[in-house]
Amino acid sequence: MMTLMEKMGLPGLFFLVCFVYPIPHTIALRNLILVILVGASLFCIAKRPRRLDAIDWSIFRPSAGLLIALTLWLLLQSALISPRSAEALEMFRGDWLVALAVALVAMVSTLTVREVDPDRLILALVLALLAHIILLFGYQIAVWLSTGYFPWHKTPFAEKDYHSMLATILAVLSLGDLVARAINSRRCFPCAWYWVVAVLMLCCTANLTLWARSGNIIIAVEFVVCCVIFVALAPASGTKRTALVITLVALLGIGGWLSVHSDSRWSGLQEAAEIAFDTENHLAWRDSKTYPRPLTKAGDPVEESAYLRLAWAKVGVEQIALYPLGLGYGHKALGWAVERSYGVSTGLESSHSGLIDFTLANGIPGLVLWLALTAALTLAGWRGFRQYGSPAGLMLTLSVIAYLVRCLLDGHLSGFRLEMYAFFVGVLIVRQLQESSRCD
Repeated sequence: MMTLMEKMGLPGLFFLVCFVYPIPHTIALRNLILVILVGASLFCIAKRPRRLDAIDWSIFRPSAGLLIALTLWLLLQSALISPRSAEALEMFRGDWLVALAVALVAMVSTLTVREVDPDRLILALVLALLAHIILLFGYQIAVWLSTGYFPWHKTPFAEKDYHSMLATILAVLSLGDLVARAINSRRCFPCAWYWVVAVLMLCCTANLTLWARSGNIIIAVEFVVCCVIFVALAPASGTKRTALVITLVALLGIGGWLSVHSDSRWSGLQEAAEIAFDTENHLAWRDSKTYPRPLTKAGDPVEESAYLRLAWAKVGVEQIALYPLGLGYGHKALGWAVERSYGVSTGLESSHSGLIDFTLANGIPGLVLWLALTAALTLAGWRGFRQYGSPAGLMLTLSVIAYLVRCLLDGHLSGFRLEMYAFFVGVLIVRQLQESSRCD
């Protein structure tokens, strides 16, 4: 029988962690909640000791080995190779080590709850994410009613990519739950399937109202992955499979059409790319306040977001070729590289691609180890789903893929985004192992 702390306390703390994390200027509050979560978890473990030998951790042994190797490389690279060792080591401590600590807290806390159905901890995380989406819609509707104009890409707080990230995480978890239900008749969300579909639609709508191109791309990729999984594994007849795949493809097409037509920036993407790759003649990528944005053939300023991201990506790749072993841990590596190569310091820090930033900071060996860790986690989650029917295993696989795509498109491989990813991965790893151990 679950104690009151397991039944209500830990899920409540999980909700608070997930809800507070993306809110700016709440570092002290989030750290306080994490400390309380650690204390509550240790209290539960002391009250009712868990037998860790009952869980087979071997499926994640390669992931653990790669994580240790990656951490050692990041440390040695920042200490011995980086020309800015002091800054790199400080960011390594305050970013990477904090993310590892958050993942450990998530795993220890999840270990204290023995019941799997309903999955209270994952439900708490889902409700926290859903609360943010409802808050977003409430704000947008209130502005719409008061002004008469719908506030596209406007948010109640922070930048729109904060909210897009939350909507995308929830969409990925929802897709994992739906596919697990369809294939193995197992679930993580303690509600009927149509409620999960409704949540998924809310997430897609949120990304549309935010004009979040990256979020829409990630959800599209996850839709394709889920279609492939369903076609390969679903026990339904060929006709039912075909009908469902056609439905999913139609929804994907409708979503893509809505994204393109609701966000005018898509139309100028090709011309923005042509201009952005000419980084020698167009210098706005260095400092848009000093250098004016280039003009399109029609005489209009090029679309800012696409131009800057593509120009920074090109410069970042060029700098990786110059510094294949990296410049030191941190999201500021592009700024360091530009200062060394061009002799200018304009305040530029990130390329807004997490993978480019990570490679420029930690070198090609760091990127190889990160991709290997990503692949190991993806395969471990997939094995848990295929061998034991674990819904959390499928959610882990989809979440890792989504984060990889997100880091390619946005600068999310640092800060609170990395910590949130570490927290979710820690929870899903333990839930997968707990679900799998019950199937042995």
